Amino acid sequence: MNAIFQRRSIRKFQDTPVPEKDIQQILRAAMAAPSAGNAQEWEFVLCRDKEKMEAVMQMHEYAFALKTAPLAILVCGNSEREIYPGEDWWIQNCSAATQNMLLEAADLGIGSLWLGIHPIPKRIDLMRELFLLPAHIHPFSLVALGYAAKEKEPIDRYHPEWVHEEHY
Repeated sequence: MNAIFQRRSIRKFQDTPVPEKDIQQILRAAMAAPSAGNAQEWEFVLCRDKEKMEAVMQMHEYAFALKTAPLAILVCGNSEREIYPGEDWWIQNCSAATQNMLLEAADLGIGSLWLGIHPIPKRIDLMRELFLLPAHIHPFSLVALGYAAKEKEPIDRYHPEWVHEEHY
């Protein structure tokens, strides 16, 4: 559970590739996430192409971390695997998969940053175009991965005043 508290958003990375075995472990962690009805609608697109990352940075105001990230993974939902059609549980399921990726990366000593794609139409459209996504594949998040250029200390974000017993 230490990875939960150690995980931080990293926006500057070293020029060191992420080992293939670690990428596979991060993807295994993503696919171990819970999903509504065990639908597991997630799909993943790996990106090491700096031109594609540059295109994302041009339209996504918070994507500047891609300038130094050696790898980004696009997390998508596959609506053809939905077992509750039209209810869009893929959104929550891809959220859980994305969080698992971040935690596994932290556990492996790899920095990460969750870049939101869904529900912003211009971001969704760009991901569809850049990665040639068919209509049933819905881009959800883009996770930048790499070794942090500098270490960040954990922060305690616990707020007891946000916890309520029995009623608000």
